[in-house]
Amino acid sequence: MIRGETYHFEIVSNESSRGVMEVQIETGIPVANGILTTEDEAQTEARIGKGAEAARVAVEMARLRASISGQPK
Repeated sequence: MIRGETYHFEIVSNESSRGVMEVQIETGIPVANGILTTEDEAQTEARIGKGAEAARVAVEMARLRASISGQPK
């Protein structure tokens, strides 16, 4: 999410993070937060790999959790 000229950026950033936290609290299951907030397109391009990295970590953690609990992968 790229910051614009309005307060909307702050609301979306804060509420997205709050929603992720709420899911974790309600389910007791850790949730990977891969929401990227940037100031401009240059920062966005510099962080483009972070989304893919967050997805890889989420899959790795899900597999680890499954192996610990004895669930099929």
